[in-house]
Amino acid sequence: MATPKPKPVLLFMAHPLTGHITPTLRIASHFSSQNYKVYFLGPTSHKQRITSAGCIFLPLLGSADIDDLAYYTPESPSTGNPSSSDDGGTWQSRALVDFQQIWINPLPDSWRSVTSALSEIFSSGSSSSSSSPELTELTIVSEAMFFGILPLFLNAPLPPPLTSSSLSSIKTVCLSIMVPFIRSPEIGPGFSDSLPFLPSRAAQILRAEEQWSAWAQRTSHLSDLLDSQLLSVGCSTGLSGFGPFLSGANYALLGGRARSDSSSAAAILQLGCPSFFYPRSSWPATFRFIGILPPAAAPRPGGWPNLPTWWDEIVKNHHDDKNKNTKKKKIVVVAQGTVETDPNDLIIPTITAMASDDDDNNNNNAAVTVIAILGRKNASLPADFPLPPNARVTDYLHYDAVLPLADAWVHNAGYGAVQHGIANGVPMVVTGEGQDKADNAKRIAWSGIGINLGRVKPPAEQVKKALEAVLFEDGYRDRVRRMLEESRGLDCFKLAEEAVLRVSG
Repeated sequence: MATPKPKPVLLFMAHPLTGHITPTLRIASHFSSQNYKVYFLGPTSHKQRITSAGCIFLPLLGSADIDDLAYYTPESPSTGNPSSSDDGGTWQSRALVDFQQIWINPLPDSWRSVTSALSEIFSSGSSSSSSSPELTELTIVSEAMFFGILPLFLNAPLPPPLTSSSLSSIKTVCLSIMVPFIRSPEIGPGFSDSLPFLPSRAAQILRAEEQWSAWAQRTSHLSDLLDSQLLSVGCSTGLSGFGPFLSGANYALLGGRARSDSSSAAAILQLGCPSFFYPRSSWPATFRFIGILPPAAAPRPGGWPNLPTWWDEIVKNHHDDKNKNTKKKKIVVVAQGTVETDPNDLIIPTITAMASDDDDNNNNNAAVTVIAILGRKNASLPADFPLPPNARVTDYLHYDAVLPLADAWVHNAGYGAVQHGIANGVPMVVTGEGQDKADNAKRIAWSGIGINLGRVKPPAEQVKKALEAVLFEDGYRDRVRRMLEESRGLDCFKLAEEAVLRVSG
């Protein structure tokens, strides 16, 4: 009987923002649970999470070691917090500040982190026993928005003991954990505007052309800066030849389409369901949807940690659905996220919208409990805000603990929050500004799985109207559950493992 081929050693890496680390780490943890040797290059602020997931932690170095909780804290404008930008304060301009401050500026240190990680892995492999995997079996799984890996494909010199020949057989997989910035005739830039997708393909193509032209002008300084940073670490070329900023160069390099070593296998794995995405004429040849990450199971032993004191009340309410003598309350979960953290934006309007002081079940609000997740350790609502009796507040609560009990999910349209909603079959009410959020919010409305409020600080009356629609009209829940079934048919972890093994040869 032939000896089974050893499993490849895996090196995962992701941009250090929590929203990028979390889904990438879920995938890495799955491989670790299947007895792969898994390294993870990440920020020191997530070291404990990474090691607890069964991965060998390798640190990001210098300016690349970003703690997003510190970066986005309102009290730290010196970090480049986008709220302190001087160019008008629009959500698009804040996003461009982010790309300069925490993507492009740290690139030299990000590349240094990659080469340091590779040196450590190669040194460990060369000194290990003969039963350990050879260095030629290394596969890098890089989250698409981690720019630190790009010099690997642009002929940057390698520090000793690394050599071009020793790295020649490394395989790469691109993991896309958000709507991908891959240009097509029908799709405009991800940060262009909040206009809805047009039903006419010809009209949408014309609009996209105009958007790309405006985007190229607006982001030319970022393209120039990115090229400068790449050249500063010894790359033979920048990315300007690939098109405007964020039009797909990183996916093309990681996914193998634009690399000189075309014999090296590669893949682009997209978290998500096809029906959440606008119709388009094509995807790259190596692109594949792998579905949504399934809800995390409660950790053992003991279940979810640090549950709030009122948790048993919520669980009991969930089971009351089976008790004919008890009226189950609708559960609305609202979270502010880790970037836009001001509770006045979304949490307080949601609590106010559904506030109730009575037990009259003929009143829709009285039949609702609102759970607010503030998203930062020891965070609290303003002391002068009167908390109504039907609201429950906590600084932190795992989404996969509470969303299975929820009837509506209110958030600011981060891609991870959207995926959590779909994975638990919960219709959504969203705002959307900053990063990719406006684009995600548009897709929620377009796909019919929720309502886009269209503003970052919605009035309580608008929130109330939207919540009553998703809570008491079946269409939203039906559509999100159909999308959930679509995802289950894809089997995220299985497809990810199949792709990695195929790429690794």
